[in-house]
Amino acid sequence: MARRDRWTAIDDWLAEAQQTLNLAHWRLSVARDASDVDAWADIDPHAQNLTAELRLSHDFWRQDSERQRLVLTHELLHLATCRTDRVVETLEEALGKVAWAVYSPQYEDASERMIDHLASVIAQHLPLPNFPKP
Repeated sequence: MARRDRWTAIDDWLAEAQQTLNLAHWRLSVARDASDVDAWADIDPHAQNLTAELRLSHDFWRQDSERQRLVLTHELLHLATCRTDRVVETLEEALGKVAWAVYSPQYEDASERMIDHLASVIAQHLPLPNFPKP
């Protein structure tokens, strides 16, 4: 029962946060399998419609409420910037392998830093989550 409660709690928190961030038009699903990416969470917006899948690591659930709120805010902000990311990704072929190998990591780093900054400003205006611990 506790497992279901955790998923219900995160679905409820995300729905409220999406409303607050004006992202309620996105249909977001939370993967029940742990993320295999080396991060507390990652989000995968669909390229052609307003759907996305959020994946959480096992370690996410062990973080304190403030860190969880910051991580989730960060991931939700990727929904607001994903179309810009897609435009940049279309440059890969035009730039060629060498230029892309130089440009892509710099863009990704700059984008992540911007989202980190915005998440740190915005997260404090969202409710602290109270997810059951594993």
